Amino acid sequence: MSAVASLTLIPRDSVSELARLARTSASSLHAYLAEHGRRSPEEYDWSGQCMLQVLSYLEERDVDLERSEFDAEAAALNKVDDLTLLITPAHKRFLDQLDPAGHREEELAAHFEELGLDPEESGEAGMDGLRLLRDSISNLRDDQVLLLHIG
Repeated sequence: MSAVASLTLIPRDSVSELARLARTSASSLHAYLAEHGRRSPEEYDWSGQCMLQVLSYLEERDVDLERSEFDAEAAALNKVDDLTLLITPAHKRFLDQLDPAGHREEELAAHFEELGLDPEESGEAGMDGLRLLRDSISNLRDDQVLLLHIG
């Protein structure tokens, strides 16, 4: 089965509790997210593997969405739940670099080449990922954290 990328908005003050639950029980973590999280209204219609490629592409351009003030909590979540990023309003500093207008589909397609998508699909998947990340981060309130889960 293919990986899926999902976005969930969580209250900033719930991050410690999520990490605590991750250390005790994955099912408790998922129940807590279902109760206290809110799925993003926007979805990524491509494979989670494509989103991983978008993150890798960005990292090569010094846009690191994996690091935040919640590194310890993210590490706890990642021990039980595939890849989880905790994106905060501080990541808004990357909004200009996430703007699809500053990227070329051909560059994204070259980065995606190993996935076996044709260049048109991979360029489109990359641009959609950039757009989704930019829009989701720009809409973050100070009291929210965006949980990006790929798994």
